[in-house]
Amino acid sequence: MYGTIRRYKVSNPKAFSDKVNAEFINLVRKVPGFVSYHAIDEGNGNWASIGLFTTEEGVKRSDQLAAEWVERSCAGLVSGPPEITEGPVSVK
Repeated sequence: MYGTIRRYKVSNPKAFSDKVNAEFINLVRKVPGFVSYHAIDEGNGNWASIGLFTTEEGVKRSDQLAAEWVERSCAGLVSGPPEITEGPVSVK
């Protein structure tokens, strides 16, 4: 299993979460190897997502899809690129 954590700076965490729930979740679920996707409102404009996939390719595709979606649908809510951590899951 492989995971990706993306951390964003957002101007309106609720609006961003609402858009993710309405739009992005339906896209990421279609990525081959999708296992799960969760998000955390960390407060102070910090927002993180955690995606799990059965393959490394799924993680890479998820990161690419997220970048394209944010640019197209949420550019006004996000400042700068996300901080991304990805790799094999080492504890299950």
